[in-house]
Amino acid sequence: MPRRTLTHSLLALSTAAALSAGGVLPAAAAAPPASAVAPAAPSPSAEWVRTQDAPSRISAELPGRAKPEETSVPVDEGEAVAARTYRVDLPDGGAAGFTVHDVPGWRNTLREFLDGFLESYNALSDEPLAAKDIKETTLEGRQVLDARLVSEVPGPDGIAGFIRLIAEGDHLVQILTFGPAADADPLGQTQARTAASLRFPAGPSPAAD
Repeated sequence: MPRRTLTHSLLALSTAAALSAGGVLPAAAAAPPASAVAPAAPSPSAEWVRTQDAPSRISAELPGRAKPEETSVPVDEGEAVAARTYRVDLPDGGAAGFTVHDVPGWRNTLREFLDGFLESYNALSDEPLAAKDIKETTLEGRQVLDARLVSEVPGPDGIAGFIRLIAEGDHLVQILTFGPAADADPLGQTQARTAASLRFPAGPSPAAD
């Protein structure tokens, strides 16, 4: 794949990562927020920084300091899903981060959310992306889905990614790491460390004002 195509695909995946509706909203209805703030790219020696989503008090460590990107996307007439994405750019065009979606009363499955995420990406890219090695488990009473993301382009010119979805009460957490396929091993290590660092509040989240 030419570098220009790889860069376009990485940008499309980054945009799909910021979409808040996932499996709730058809891909054609979603769009990235115009006011999103791009996070600063970490230096090669960047230290891992714990980042907290203030409304939910959910936090995780990321390989650098992230800035939030807020999204509000309509899912039904008069209704919207809010989400906050915390992302750090990685070398070679990839990124690592997590998103907290506010989904009170949601009845979708994690697999449906994953399908919606892939539909959002594939609507933006010329190179389709598929989920492999999908595994659904229960961790500390929470539903968890893990998957490896693979583009149809073979070899190091393709895209490699890893996604974890966790259902937590009225929130759905998405952890995503992606980049060039040549970096698959370090990307997997980054995903594993971010996932292991995820922390949930001991008590209920504070009520919104």
